[in-house]
Amino acid sequence: MASFFVRIFSFFHISKVNLKILPMEYIFLAIVILILLIGVFLTFRFSEVKHLKKDKKSYYEKEIQKVSDLLSPSEKIMRYDMIMHHILKDYSYSGTVGDQLKAKPRMMNNLNVIWSLHKLRNKLAHDMEPISADLLEEKAREFEKEILKLL
Repeated sequence: MASFFVRIFSFFHISKVNLKILPMEYIFLAIVILILLIGVFLTFRFSEVKHLKKDKKSYYEKEIQKVSDLLSPSEKIMRYDMIMHHILKDYSYSGTVGDQLKAKPRMMNNLNVIWSLHKLRNKLAHDMEPISADLLEEKAREFEKEILKLL
């Protein structure tokens, strides 16, 4: 093993290299370095958090304002969930809201809170159980606050 490293280090100090026949260690080293460079590039390329364009952000702010001004708390929750779905699509998260949340979007600091709000939306859409108006109003305000954080 030590001779392998001696060969690697001596490779860089040799002024005349026979380019026709390279030992396997040099080829292996070149491949490893290439893979590492590609890995570093991909890490930096895809690790940056996306931001919405100014016009999209403005559009969603207006939609949120419309919802907060006009609708009942249960309707607000339903609409906020739909707005969140479209925002996440603009951040390149595909699928249903559940699929999008399972992807654990990096821009969401309170993923558990958003999951609970989405579950409440599903309960409103699919269950016949009544939910108190006070709780719905509180959750609608919470949903609005969380969506605004995404912008």
